[in-house]
Amino acid sequence: MPAIKLDAATHRIVIVPNCSINATGLWLFYISIAAVTLALAAWYTLHGFWPVLGFAILELLALGLCLWACWRRGRYGEVITVSGEQVTVDKGDRRHLQHREFSRYWAHLVVHDPGLRLYPARLYIRSHGEECEIGSCLTEAERESLMHRLAQLIGPVGTVGGS
Repeated sequence: MPAIKLDAATHRIVIVPNCSINATGLWLFYISIAAVTLALAAWYTLHGFWPVLGFAILELLALGLCLWACWRRGRYGEVITVSGEQVTVDKGDRRHLQHREFSRYWAHLVVHDPGLRLYPARLYIRSHGEECEIGSCLTEAERESLMHRLAQLIGPVGTVGGS
């Protein structure tokens, strides 16, 4: 994310998913699981159950793919900067960064409520027909807290959808 110089009237909110493991820890976890799995598969292969090795390798590939996807998702982040005249949203990971700017005077928060219990409400900043979803990696309580904080900084909240 870009570095931002802050003055007294600038507020910055940083949103990142809850990712408690770093790349080194992830590799150590994967290597330990792979070592145990391959040791057991080799023992069964030596005793005549040769298909076990193929399935073990497939399972390790699937686990590696899932861990890689979780690690990539953990690098995602959002930075919402509310300054005197504008609201800036920078979101994405290090490779794909989306930058949106909204006029603070015209920007307002919109909650898209799907009306279904299993689907969470979505929070958007909208201005001049454009909108940008924020807080997609947050829980309902965290998203509501973010909504109240941004309502203090930007303005009122509207609701769209629901039944």
